[in-house]
Amino acid sequence: MSIHKLRTPLFLTMELILYYLILTTGGQVLVWSSFLSIVLCFLHAALHWKDSSRLVICGLAFTVLADFCLVVCFPIQQLWGMVFFTITQSFYAIHLQSNAPNRILLTVRLGLTAMAALIAWLVLGKRTDALALLSICYYANLIMNIAESCTQFRRNRILPIALVLFLLCDTVIGLQAACGAYLTISEDALIHRIIFCDFNLSWLFYLPSQVLLSLACRKA
Repeated sequence: MSIHKLRTPLFLTMELILYYLILTTGGQVLVWSSFLSIVLCFLHAALHWKDSSRLVICGLAFTVLADFCLVVCFPIQQLWGMVFFTITQSFYAIHLQSNAPNRILLTVRLGLTAMAALIAWLVLGKRTDALALLSICYYANLIMNIAESCTQFRRNRILPIALVLFLLCDTVIGLQAACGAYLTISEDALIHRIIFCDFNLSWLFYLPSQVLLSLACRKA
């Protein structure tokens, strides 16, 4: 078997090992296992540059930058992390539009983003800041990317699944970040017990989403 055919099985094996470490360890082992797993997703996609979507690969590259800010940096750089994640979703949006241009969906995307920013400002009032606005606009664009990828399901069946897992991860992290800073959630509430459970719930969804995105770029 050629080295080219071994790339993906080797990649998946390494990701499974890192996934186990992410879900069962803590401290610096967790930090570097998490970051390395995302770097590997980008490298796997980049090795298939010639027969893959350059836009998806660029999205994975900015995901690496985002996770450097949010996972490796201490203290974490939340605003820069969200800037890079927003750029990531922008690359995926351009990719989806380039596959099947749709002015209606593009108009809906712009409208949803503006409406999300307005709702954030109305709900948060004086607590509104750049991080909150950027996060809600990012979230709106991720939802639109899921919707658009579903319309292209026959072209690429992996991409919408990857983006849904991405959304589940971001929902957990978003609620954790918002709790106390922007929202008041009682510690007795079920949602509080779920998002702050002892298990690494966000990465349960996150790493599979990135692995699938790395695989999906070859199908793009």
